Amino acid sequence: MNSRYDTPSPARRVRRRSGGKSLLVLILVVLVVMAVTNPGKEAFSEYSVKNLENTLDQEIGDGITKLVAQPVVESLTERDNYILFSVFSVPDLKKTNFF
Repeated sequence: MNSRYDTPSPARRVRRRSGGKSLLVLILVVLVVMAVTNPGKEAFSEYSVKNLENTLDQEIGDGITKLVAQPVVESLTERDNYILFSVFSVPDLKKTNFF
């Protein structure tokens, strides 16, 4: 027999890999938060009307916003839902015969 394997070897230090599990938990938490906060069409239409107000540098009255602008934007908006995030698209009104 080989004497090299007969003698006991000194104790080896074993590294623990706890960083991998905590990274996995962090990624899982981020994915769950993304899925929960994924906006719907209504939230996007509110955002786009606010953005329109900022672009025009004037406020659109709350009554007009609720009755006209927001429903129009919501009806024109198409949503691609990918569970973690959504992609919204609104057609270019200059190129359509909407009005």
